[in-house]
Amino acid sequence: MPERQMSAPKVADGLRGANFLKVVEKVFRLLETLAQSEQGIRVSELSRVLKQPKATVYRILFTLQELGYVRQDADTMAYLCTAHAGWLTRDRANETLRQTARSQMERLLARFEQTVNLAILDRNRVFYIEILEGLRSIRMAATPMTYAPMHSTAVGKAILAFLHPVEAEQILKQRSLKKHTPKTIVLERPILAHLKRIREQGYALDNEETEIGARCVAAPIFNAHGRPVAAISISGPVNYMKSNVCSQIAKALREATRQISSQLGFVTRREYKVKAGDNDRTQSRN
Repeated sequence: MPERQMSAPKVADGLRGANFLKVVEKVFRLLETLAQSEQGIRVSELSRVLKQPKATVYRILFTLQELGYVRQDADTMAYLCTAHAGWLTRDRANETLRQTARSQMERLLARFEQTVNLAILDRNRVFYIEILEGLRSIRMAATPMTYAPMHSTAVGKAILAFLHPVEAEQILKQRSLKKHTPKTIVLERPILAHLKRIREQGYALDNEETEIGARCVAAPIFNAHGRPVAAISISGPVNYMKSNVCSQIAKALREATRQISSQLGFVTRREYKVKAGDNDRTQSRN
């Protein structure tokens, strides 16, 4: 698949002045340009796109490589951003996720009329990137663009449960497990047992563990590599979020997150077998 035409991001009008450092601008324009490419870009192409001498581009790349922000592919000699420069693409990835999930979130809001939350795993914490306020629910503590604990929120537990067990344990050990309410689980063994149940049933429940008077049900979203990178939850008051309602919500959430994960490139084993079977039948007909 041919790579799309590269163009250097432009600086906004009015930002230049006596204190404006052109060398810093050059570095960031180069990094932003590299972040647009999955295959990487060679020095000559970067020089052309950025309208900078090859020697200047090479020196910037050499410095960034020494600092760990770029690397060079030994076969193609192209330069790529490393994981250390992930902040360049994080916002873009979050926006893609938000746009992909939006229609499903709106359907869930219309059906259950309770607050719908979209959260990601960021720096080993839950980070809410989108919240659709419920039509008749009480105001919840969560707000967009804020962090929340992993161990007590439904979105956090939904993500934790499907991470590799070693990674999940490391995340739990890195932060003190605060007891937000009398129902918050803070001991390691009970939490790990709880995560196992979540894996088995495919969804997580926050039963007044973060906020008294509120329940929340969540299901994970997987990326193309099968990693749980986000979760969607529905939260509401306990007098509405009763057992039968939570079961209905859990079923709807699992279907919604399955579709979102599929749009992000995730293929379940069952789907893979079906596709493989279709290919086999196609080949046999040919």
